Order: sequence, then structure tokens, then C-alpha cells
Amino acid sequence: MRLDSGQRSDGRVRLELDVHLFAVDGQLADGRFNFVLHTAVTLEFVGVENVELDRFGPQNVLFDLVLKDLDVGASSAARVQVELPSSNGLGGAFRCEEVVVAAVEPYAPGRHSVYSG
Repeated sequence: MRLDSGQRSDGRVRLELDVHLFAVDGQLADGRFNFVLHTAVTLEFVGVENVELDRFGPQNVLFDLVLKDLDVGASSAARVQVELPSSNGLGGAFRCEEVVVAAVEPYAPGRHSVYSG
């Protein structure tokens, strides 16, 4: 996760979030899940406000990533409510004006990762 106050660019507050996505394809002989189709996605949230984050730690596992449309008639320019319900570590919520998929690329977990086969 990266936070940018906007002072070095266009004045709009930004939050970037790197997310490791994967699928589960059965179990390995030793009983562990077989994690496949590893992908790294970078999401850029622009015009961020009302940031509330907590529990950042060595392992940050989201249970979900929730994007909700906000009432366009509200006094704020923010149009999207972002919720980060946590399974472990980082969780929180914030609002933003727009969400951009900044990058999508294959990802290879390191040899000490629980996600490597």
C-alpha cells in the first residue's frame, strides 16, 4: 500500500494497493491447498478521503474488497466507498472519486511463501 498526499503531482490524494490474487485447485499430496494462477494487481484510488486503516502487519490478508457506489448528490466529490474487511492484518475503509486498475501481471510467490507450490 502506498499513500500520496498529492503535493508532488496534481493535488489529488491517492492510495495504491497491490493485491495478490490466486485460485485454489484442489490439494497437494501433503494436504496443503494448491494455489495457482497467481496474479499481482495494482489498484489506484484517486481523490481519497476519510481513510481509516488498522492492524497492518507482516501478513495482510483481505477477506474481500468491497466497492460501493455512493449517492452522487452528496456534498463530497467521493463517489465510491471502499471497504477492506480483513482475515488477518490490514483492514479498513475509505472513500474515493475513482478507481483505476493500474497494473495486472503474473506473480511468482517466493520460495518461503505459503502460496508457493
